[in-house]
Amino acid sequence: MKHYLYFSFLVICISMHAQTNVGSVVPPRDSTFTAKLTGEFFYEGNKYLGVQYFNDNWTQGDILLSSGEMVSNVSLKYNGLFDEVIWMNTSNFGKFKVDKSFVKEFWLKYEPGSSIHFKRINVSEPDNGQQPDIFVEVVIESRFSLFIQRKISVVGTETLYRNDAFREFETIEPTPVYYIKLPSNHYLKLNKIRRRAFLKLFPEKKKALTKMIRVNDLNVSVESDFVKLIELMNKEVF
Repeated sequence: MKHYLYFSFLVICISMHAQTNVGSVVPPRDSTFTAKLTGEFFYEGNKYLGVQYFNDNWTQGDILLSSGEMVSNVSLKYNGLFDEVIWMNTSNFGKFKVDKSFVKEFWLKYEPGSSIHFKRINVSEPDNGQQPDIFVEVVIESRFSLFIQRKISVVGTETLYRNDAFREFETIEPTPVYYIKLPSNHYLKLNKIRRRAFLKLFPEKKKALTKMIRVNDLNVSVESDFVKLIELMNKEVF
């Protein structure tokens, strides 16, 4: 059963100057502005070995709702195992899974002026049927955009003796998925970043891309170098 989670922001207009400042942040409304999120209580489960979250610690974050409203400075985690945004209600320390359809984008703020940006996208291709929306980290948005799904997957099982009995646990670990958005708005997918797999995505540009990798001494299998490669592609004419 869905529960409504209420974030209430009380704005007291003391002067006309204060009213002007408030109006620049949110659309003009009554003196009390309320943004509503829908979701349900979240239970992590105890059958997993490993960390379910992209950020293991609660992080201050902002959520941009599909309605265009912003919920700011709330405690968030991104759960890569279930692809869900989890919110900690600091008033009762309850964990809630925010309704994905209401989340357009969100930011995890690790320090002032530094944040990691996620957005909800659909990578379905016309011939493959409609797939569910996913959350991805926004790394590059340009002619060639790069998005990374910070996915966490079950990679095996292990039997351990716990609480006076043998129990089977599922081992989980990060398995990021990389999406390159083309100028045509189609997505290319890489489950692992490897030079050969990448070059297969651009058969007509293989020679030029091979030269680009060599000249810039890039190791495509390293995520930071892979990001640099996409940045270079945006500077070249393809």
